[in-house]
Amino acid sequence: MEDENIEIFKDFVIGLNKRNKLKQCTKCTRNFPITSEFFYRNRTTKDGLDSWCKECKKEYDKYHYQYKRYNITKEDYENMMEGQNGKCLICGRNFDKIYFPQNTHIDHDHRTGKVRGLLCNNCNVILGNAFDNPLILIKAIKYLQENKKKRNKKSISLFHEHIYFL
Repeated sequence: MEDENIEIFKDFVIGLNKRNKLKQCTKCTRNFPITSEFFYRNRTTKDGLDSWCKECKKEYDKYHYQYKRYNITKEDYENMMEGQNGKCLICGRNFDKIYFPQNTHIDHDHRTGKVRGLLCNNCNVILGNAFDNPLILIKAIKYLQENKKKRNKKSISLFHEHIYFL
């Protein structure tokens, strides 16, 4: 009876060890439980799971997709970031103070596909909403300048500090 209990206990412990096994991500070297919750499935591997954790894979895929889409290398991206001193080309705000570097946008000419530089989300949206048309942007500047005269000082103080007036 006692031997049976020991065998059952051993089977239980062995089952626990199988369920609690950890797998190390070969990219970030962190350990995760061997489940599809932490690793994507991959039929070509022995355990049926990818060698990189989902977090590393998502990060890699996001950047790899952008590089491939705009026909640039990681080095090109890093050189652009360095050449811009880590700042948006339009508003001049620092990416790492306001945005995470991964939230930068690779700005490109929609007609030619040529990469123009790196922008923050706000500036990228401005260009997109203006259909990359300088005339629309000039009209927007004139509109702001004309309406600036109409505003009194009290209403200006209500605006958020990130809004810039011309």
